[in-house]
Amino acid sequence: MSRSWERMVAKNKKQINKKRVKLGQPRIDDSPREQMDTFYGRSWFLPALFVAISAFFGTISVAYYEDNTMTWVMIAAYLALGVMYYLRRPYLKVGKSQIATKKMGVERALRADEMESISVQPGSVTIKLKHKNTRWVFTKFQNLYDIPAMAAKLKQFAQQHQVPFEDNGGTASKAG
Repeated sequence: MSRSWERMVAKNKKQINKKRVKLGQPRIDDSPREQMDTFYGRSWFLPALFVAISAFFGTISVAYYEDNTMTWVMIAAYLALGVMYYLRRPYLKVGKSQIATKKMGVERALRADEMESISVQPGSVTIKLKHKNTRWVFTKFQNLYDIPAMAAKLKQFAQQHQVPFEDNGGTASKAG
């Protein structure tokens, strides 16, 4: 298609979508998204570390009577970073054909054929990837995830897609 044609199609789609939204109908370009169960955690370890660093620098600067503006800016920045990491909640989404989580600020999705195995220990869930020698680890200690609920949903996912599932908290089983 020529560029002018693409612009015309985009313009018309935008106008029609505005009308459809006003009428309560779904947009044209929106495809039905997969329904995913989301398990939220709460990051506490890294925020506590940033607040402790901030308190340390604040104590040192008061003890030595430093009246440097940059020191107080740094203390405020560490506090803000701690609050930001506390408010940003980590999650694991489990759908019918894929799982997703946020890694390094970007949502990463894994299909079942990209997983080598899923392992559940009493305080953590580990998903091992095939193509890379990497693992996704979700722990109760670091991010306060609901591990039993996650394990139940991941076991169902593993059985549906024939992904090896290992439960080290109780009996070891293999999906299939």
